[in-house]
Amino acid sequence: MLLTVHKCEPGTADAAQGAEAAPVKTVLFHPVGSGDLIFSQKSSLEVPADFIEGLDAARRGDRPLRKVFDGLAAAGLDVDAVVLLGTVNSHRPGVKPYAAHAHDLRRALCHLPSAFGRQSSPVHVRVAEIAEPTIRHSVGPCRAVLADMKPAECLLTFGAGSFALGVGALMAALEADVPATLVPVDDVASAYRLTDLIDPRDRLYDWLLRHRFWDELAELDPDGAEIWRLLAARQRADTGPAVQAAQTCGVAGLTSGQLAKLAELWPTVQAAFFERAARGEVIDQSLLRAWFGEQLSRRLEREREKLPRQTREAITDLVARLTRRDVERGTATLIRRARQRLPRTVTGQCAAMLRDTDLEQFYAAAATHNARFSGPLPATVIEQAEAWERGDLVPRLVSSRNRTAWPVLGSGDVLVLMGVGLPRDDRDFDRQDMEALRKVISWASACRDGLPRRGRVRLRLLASSESADRARTLATWARSFLSEVDGEAEVVSPLPTGPGDVDEVRARIRTALEAAGPPTGRSGSGSLRDVDEVILIINPGKPVIGHGMIAAGVEWSLTAACILRVGELSRDRGVQPILRKGGRVLRRLGADPLVARLAKGALQRLDVLTALRLLEQGSPRVDSVREATARLHRHLYGDPDPAVDLAARRTLARQRLYLVTRVLSAEPWPACHLAIESLRPSLFDWQTWQHIKATSPALRELERLRNASPYAHLLDKLRQRRDAAVLPPTKHHIAQLLARAIADLGGNDHTGKDDALFLQYERVWAELHRLAASLP
Repeated sequence: MLLTVHKCEPGTADAAQGAEAAPVKTVLFHPVGSGDLIFSQKSSLEVPADFIEGLDAARRGDRPLRKVFDGLAAAGLDVDAVVLLGTVNSHRPGVKPYAAHAHDLRRALCHLPSAFGRQSSPVHVRVAEIAEPTIRHSVGPCRAVLADMKPAECLLTFGAGSFALGVGALMAALEADVPATLVPVDDVASAYRLTDLIDPRDRLYDWLLRHRFWDELAELDPDGAEIWRLLAARQRADTGPAVQAAQTCGVAGLTSGQLAKLAELWPTVQAAFFERAARGEVIDQSLLRAWFGEQLSRRLEREREKLPRQTREAITDLVARLTRRDVERGTATLIRRARQRLPRTVTGQCAAMLRDTDLEQFYAAAATHNARFSGPLPATVIEQAEAWERGDLVPRLVSSRNRTAWPVLGSGDVLVLMGVGLPRDDRDFDRQDMEALRKVISWASACRDGLPRRGRVRLRLLASSESADRARTLATWARSFLSEVDGEAEVVSPLPTGPGDVDEVRARIRTALEAAGPPTGRSGSGSLRDVDEVILIINPGKPVIGHGMIAAGVEWSLTAACILRVGELSRDRGVQPILRKGGRVLRRLGADPLVARLAKGALQRLDVLTALRLLEQGSPRVDSVREATARLHRHLYGDPDPAVDLAARRTLARQRLYLVTRVLSAEPWPACHLAIESLRPSLFDWQTWQHIKATSPALRELERLRNASPYAHLLDKLRQRRDAAVLPPTKHHIAQLLARAIADLGGNDHTGKDDALFLQYERVWAELHRLAASLP
């Protein structure tokens, strides 16, 4: 739905509707309603054509727009432009649509200053025609107005006209990152911004902590940097820094026992696996094979005496053969055959792990570097993550920094906030109400089922004292349905309804959410701080409760460092999503410079995926560099089109190796690892890779060093119980190997293309540097 220009005769006020307007600083959005017409909402009378001029002067002050303008004037404020929101569908009062009334109001604003106490330029008054009185229909036209006018800020009236249209304008402002002030029609002095109600401090810190971006936390928290860097090394399955620290002077804030734990290989492998799986990252085969093989081996040791002889021998043989390469599917074929040969009568931990077909499929995907969890993790992974987490030291280390960690896999819970208004036509409860609530719960359940673990749907119905009884009735019914999908329903009441009570509504909702209990840093606390998603359901009701719910929902999504979704409840289509980018929880709070600084640091490690994840938390200001970073990630790690021939793939390989040379040659282990990871298997399949290596001693040596790095062949190291750090090659040696590998791939053909990817990297880095420079 686009902004529609109302056609009229030249020379009238409306003729300037589509004219080019001067830049505006502040724009006022106002949904036109029956209050603007001085008619009852239930009136069936036609509004007279001369309703503006025919009004008694004493009644003009009752008009919502007049109240807003008078209130702003009393506060010494003004607006540069006005956008009137009106629907084109016909409804009461009369048969004339509100969009037509909006055009009448526009003419009055431009030519009848007595009606509103001011006169506006025709080019600065617009009518946004909206198909239906819903949020989802109003977001688009409001978004178009903001894109065209590019205001520095906007004001949004509420308390008169359609609540849905006003919320649509608010959602458009949030998406466009335009500061929005909400103005109660009946109490203009109580106008507020969401940022006035929400403390933006430390929100990025919490997001990094929840998702365990330890390198970035080291930069953000210099006092705890040594601890965060050790955890970052652990996430890479590298025990070297912990071993070195334990052998030298230790680390401030860590006991010798904690440092020894960080130096152990098996806990390190588990931490790397669970933390990266929870973030949805691609899990390399070495890490997955190490975790799977060691996990199965330990289960076998516990059950060896209980298993039938043939089963015991088969699993023992599988554990021994997991180090062997299966060219087609890694070692997944061995796992599948072991499962197929497992007698149905055999139970226990080994049998449960082998029968976890989701884990088997994930293992097979790791051979092609496509092992990324989307949706619920395999049951075996969840079970073992919970067991590992009980003894993990992260909650204690985070607590020493005066913070509380999140469960490594999250809680799987979804929080739903939904207002409850008064029934229409004096009905307390009917089939439509039950059906609407069922749709809300179904949508929330679907969102929950896409999370790494399956938790509970936690519904909170928000009510005033007038609607509290109805909310309790709805909650009782909701519990019967939630029992089928694992959930709970509670009522938050009474909430105030005065025009200036938005902050009090927000505060009471927050208090109710905190009452669920404090987080512990581990699974099972029941705290709502650990929810993985916050869902706001916008439906008709008291506007002050609706806006208080939005403020509370945005704030809680930041507190929980989780995704925020906004949906609209309609009787004809169920729940309709509203925000296109609701997961970007920081974009409303101006964290761009800090996000850019951290993304630049990740880029300098060629951790392009982390840079991209960080930029996804930024405002539209970073959209262009975010898209450029996504392209850089594809060009560095992506698989080109199958039609790309071998010569072109060799060119791409040289470009990738040249980028590694220019950026990482001073970091030998990461350089070895990324050099090979960027080539295999995305550019070359196994057979082609063997042929290329046969003609390139440099590539063979790089692969040998990569296999000796802390990040590779982890299962062999576990078997041999090797926790000691391996000395890396020298920087000079790595630089020479990379240069020779580029030459072996045809790098002396003087085509001038080998630096193309590096130049792309430099452009992204320069833009991030520019954005970060505005950080105080």
